[in-house]
Amino acid sequence: MRLLNLLGEKLMLRVFTLGEFIIYKDEKKIESFKSRKAKELFKFLLLNKNKKIPLIDIYDIFWPGFDDESARLNLNTTLYYARKQLDISSEELGIKDEHCLFSVRDIYVDFEEFLKLHDEAFKEKEINRRLFLLLKAASLYKGDLYEENVYDEWVRDQKEYFKRLYFDILIEIGNIYEKLNDKIDAHYYLQKAFYSSQREDAWLRLIRFYEDNNEKDRAISIFKQYKDFFDYSEYPFSKNKIERELLNISNNLELERNGNILSLDLFNIILDLERLKRDKDYVLVEVKLQKSVDKTVLDKLRTKIRKEDVLTFGGRELKIIFRGIKDVKESREVVVKKVSDFFTEEKIEFSITNVE
Repeated sequence: MRLLNLLGEKLMLRVFTLGEFIIYKDEKKIESFKSRKAKELFKFLLLNKNKKIPLIDIYDIFWPGFDDESARLNLNTTLYYARKQLDISSEELGIKDEHCLFSVRDIYVDFEEFLKLHDEAFKEKEINRRLFLLLKAASLYKGDLYEENVYDEWVRDQKEYFKRLYFDILIEIGNIYEKLNDKIDAHYYLQKAFYSSQREDAWLRLIRFYEDNNEKDRAISIFKQYKDFFDYSEYPFSKNKIERELLNISNNLELERNGNILSLDLFNIILDLERLKRDKDYVLVEVKLQKSVDKTVLDKLRTKIRKEDVLTFGGRELKIIFRGIKDVKESREVVVKKVSDFFTEEKIEFSITNVE
């Protein structure tokens, strides 16, 4: 946020939300917000910057049990304290009709930069540029979003969302370093992804790393440590396990005429099987949707893919494996166009985040 002091010099607000919540005004850290309620309300509105938030929603979060008149009086007072602390106008932070709006153009917010870098990175095809963007994004993640707001429901979903993106970034950095034959850095980031997240996919990816680098003992060791935690009875990459899963998958695919919508676990098993093949004959397309879709959209998508192709869907993220591809290089553009044309026809906003 660029402001003017008495000398006409430009000032700026910089807000850091990933980890300790810090605000700098005119390059000076705001040590105290004076009003805790003003600080928490500002955090909430910052997450919803440029959005019209119904006053009733704010009342329910910050003044539950108050009648509307009392809640509005408290809101007006709290907004006044926030504006005074940040030296911004009522046009930039205030009430418009029955909505509250925080709308400031010239302000630096770290989570906005984090999201921008994440999106740019997963769209970037050049591997070194992709790695640069991912490392830059990872450096911004100093801790959880609003880490002091551990129990506040209004930030819970966004907190988990940013954590998931961060762990995805760590895994992808590890993947890239392994492709660049930098085993030390690959191991560091894959380990960090798992031990920080305790996520099943990060665990399996670390096991796979040890497998691929002839460290079977370490792979089995970490499997044994966490197999009960993730409810695994068998080593996930054993020959018998792979053959049995492949047989089950093949049988299931025969039952379907228009493709399969699979759980993420089963989808990842298929992806691992495809990667184990000597010849790379598949294309993986990952899509991020701007809003959630219902099952009817997925059912339509199933009619656009072949019976051997599989997909998984969770939240706003969709992944499709196009299997049995004869010429990966030529087919990549074809399948990406097929996916893009489908969502364009359905008038669903989307972005292709990864093609493998």
